[in-house]
Amino acid sequence: MKSSLQNPLNNSLHSNSHLLSNHDLLDMSHHSSIIRLHPATAVVEEQDLRIAFRSKKDFMIGALWLAVCILSSATIGPIVLMIPAKSPYVSITWRCQGCILLMALWCIGSYVRESRKREKEGCGISEDQRVKTWEKILKDSSVYNLASAGLMAVFGSIWCFGLVLGCKYTLTAHADVLYCSNGVFILLIAIFTCQYVHKYEIIGYIIYGIGAVIMLSDPLANKIGEEMNKPLGNLIAIIGALGGALYGITSTKMRRDNPQEVALLHIFVGNFILQIIAYPYFDENPLFFSFDPEFGIFGWVSDPWIFMMMFLFICPWTGILVNYSLLECYRYWTLDIVAVFFLTEPYFAEITAIILGQDKIPGFQTFIGIGILSLGILLSINGSKIKATEEAKTSNKCQEEDDIELPENV
Repeated sequence: MKSSLQNPLNNSLHSNSHLLSNHDLLDMSHHSSIIRLHPATAVVEEQDLRIAFRSKKDFMIGALWLAVCILSSATIGPIVLMIPAKSPYVSITWRCQGCILLMALWCIGSYVRESRKREKEGCGISEDQRVKTWEKILKDSSVYNLASAGLMAVFGSIWCFGLVLGCKYTLTAHADVLYCSNGVFILLIAIFTCQYVHKYEIIGYIIYGIGAVIMLSDPLANKIGEEMNKPLGNLIAIIGALGGALYGITSTKMRRDNPQEVALLHIFVGNFILQIIAYPYFDENPLFFSFDPEFGIFGWVSDPWIFMMMFLFICPWTGILVNYSLLECYRYWTLDIVAVFFLTEPYFAEITAIILGQDKIPGFQTFIGIGILSLGILLSINGSKIKATEEAKTSNKCQEEDDIELPENV
């Protein structure tokens, strides 16, 4: 006999469903089913599924964002090193300042457009019910959003710092292989925190590590016209990869309720604050805080050609597009899938560095390492795909069991 008693959480869910979005309704429904099926578990962890698994259209959009992110990210190191500044620290700050100005313009335009839209749709709404623009700005800049952006700024700065300086001291392909190894740290963190990890992911990353060791030990891999320091460059890139892993974890776990462009503006501002605090300790440059076009962090605005180059190409391509597409990838895909596909980025980065005349064509040992790397990537992708499919089936099963009425003594 079916019980007339309903689960209180489920009653609340259905009675207030008209106030919730579809995503919130799905999350609450999933939580309620787990609590009823496992009443001893008071706290449950949300399934880490993303938009890409909901429809073919979302899958294609997510795949497009992933491709854009990988291709644009592959050019960060080589292109930033092309900036005509005498120090890579200065080059990084130029890129960050340009991104801040562009994102500020984007946010202003977004707020103006949203304000006009609310005015058109606000007929019949009292003045007290109107959401003013300054109130929306304050909401988007809440303490939680700023804290999330601040952490992402710290880890993102470490990630970018590791890539650019790694490309300076070692071969671009080597620096990028280590820079993109943030998935290894994500995997280790998942294992240490007792999360589900598929065996193919572990095997794939082990094979990837073997290929990386073979690739990094290639004696014929050298830069053109620059003094190399491979151990230092490799170490810096590995530290950057750890920052990338923490950047992704922070982005997916501390979910913000402000628009992506506002979040990016906060992140870039945080990056610049950290840069002007930390970089003077690394760069012994008396002209660091100046408008000098070669040594000053504000020198890019004193030269019209550099300003146009930064404002029209370098900042939009290597700064805004990379970060915006990465945040979109975290919306559409799980963290481990993004990390695994990011392993393909060094291929495009090395091609860019060779075309720009920064690296020599590496030796045969590097190509052997690339082949082993590719095998590891394919295994890791397969493992992540299987895991995501299993999680999707589990989520669908929980949704189907939401309407099951259990005996009263349960």
